[in-house]
Amino acid sequence: MPKAKAAPKPAMPPEDALFQALSLCRKAGRLVMGFDAVEEAALSGKAWLALTAADASPKTASRLRASIGDVVDVLALPLTMERLAPLGRRPMAVCAVTDRNLAKLCYDRLQACGAIKYEEDISE
Repeated sequence: MPKAKAAPKPAMPPEDALFQALSLCRKAGRLVMGFDAVEEAALSGKAWLALTAADASPKTASRLRASIGDVVDVLALPLTMERLAPLGRRPMAVCAVTDRNLAKLCYDRLQACGAIKYEEDISE
């Protein structure tokens, strides 16, 4: 009698996959949290990718882009501060990834979420 095959797992939502990538960064010690720490990591050349929460203050996001936008990519996450809270002791609006490969993983997960829009895709 043949064995019954297990049903395939349903695909993970892209936002959950992104959260797992950020969690992996945190567990590896390669996630810097907080505006001042992110700014310092970027200006010292340690950060590969800076991220802002979906509900971060527009002033915070613009200040971050103005201070480190020339040094490192600053991208908006589709995750709220409440959703990111389990990564740290308190809700965070700004974080940075300090490992190249983990930054690539997060970037790929952001693409899967549709959070990254390319300029050539936008037509006038």
